[in-house]
Amino acid sequence: MQNASDQKTEMEKIKGKIAQEVSKCEERKGKIDDELREVQPLVDEAKRAVGNIKPESLSEIRSLRMPPDVIRDILEGVLRLMGIFDTSWVSMKSFLAKRGVREDIATFEARNISHEIRQSVEELLTRNKASFDPKNAKRASAAAAPLAAWLKANVQYSHVLERIQPLEREQAGLLE
Repeated sequence: MQNASDQKTEMEKIKGKIAQEVSKCEERKGKIDDELREVQPLVDEAKRAVGNIKPESLSEIRSLRMPPDVIRDILEGVLRLMGIFDTSWVSMKSFLAKRGVREDIATFEARNISHEIRQSVEELLTRNKASFDPKNAKRASAAAAPLAAWLKANVQYSHVLERIQPLEREQAGLLE
């Protein structure tokens, strides 16, 4: 009887601890959801803008013999983010020539961005800040501005996803 009573007391303590951890997790999840709600509209808008890029605009960029630095920087960021590390002009042109390139970009999953890739893109964003300014990008090409916005939004979203990753693991452990 004493053993059963001890086990019951132990179970109640464990239940209390789990309830506390779950409430802490829920509180942190609420904060993270707020951050995601802030960034998600930017990502969605950028995806829509990329989807609305006219094929002629991409063809116009491809037809350039040597692109302006603004276009080169933006495309380098897009290629890096998508895991393509050959950022030569030939590679950029073949990327733009792919069928469904707009859809590939618009349906890109930010969870696939590794820390190293995001860091290299952030360095590019910092080093060539003027290239990613919406006015400069729009002046360079109609397709460049939406691509720059998409790039910035996905880098920002990737930051948030990286911050919530430990919480998601902790929550999965608690659920288990």
